Amino acid sequence: MSAWEEAYRSVKSLWGLKPDHVLIDYGSLVPKGNVLDLGMGEGRNSFFFAKMGYEVEGFDISQTAIERCIKMAKNENLKVKAEAKDLREVDIPKGRYSLIIAAWVLNFFKKPEAEEIIRKIKEGLKRNGLVYIAIFSLDDPGYEKAKNRLELVGENTFYSSRRDSFIHYFKEEEFLSLFSDFKTVYHAKGTGLDLEHGEPHYHGFIDYMGQK
Repeated sequence: MSAWEEAYRSVKSLWGLKPDHVLIDYGSLVPKGNVLDLGMGEGRNSFFFAKMGYEVEGFDISQTAIERCIKMAKNENLKVKAEAKDLREVDIPKGRYSLIIAAWVLNFFKKPEAEEIIRKIKEGLKRNGLVYIAIFSLDDPGYEKAKNRLELVGENTFYSSRRDSFIHYFKEEEFLSLFSDFKTVYHAKGTGLDLEHGEPHYHGFIDYMGQK
């Protein structure tokens, strides 16, 4: 059983139902069409766009998260297609989506794997389509803890044997260079208190929304 499956099974709701604030603030800019949610969890961001009439589909590695998403979508009469799948194995059709979301998920891959997912995201967007990505930065307190506790397997990439998973902390310039050919709609970097799950804790973050 994966660490994420254990995490979802341990609580009734891991992330709650509130969508990311950047999507709330800029959702009106998303052209009508299809939305793809990578690492969708229990569906909080997907539901936000399904309620506005978008065709939404998404993937998550946790079967429990997907089952909850499907159940809630059915209860709310929302059209959301959800499937349990490793994001490294997801094929993204070229030029299909008006918006692709990857919120708080790309950190949990080795850097080359995350960059390959980003490459597929960029190709999957329609012209003028939007991408929203939220990731942990080097300012995250977990970065210093990882340096002391976890196995270093690449630059700013660590492996946790206990969780059998990777975590990569992004440099701001490293990340933004991947979208040098996009128009920036929103970009923020900082440290914030996370009240959404578990005990209150801090994260260093990079929020980015760009237009193809």
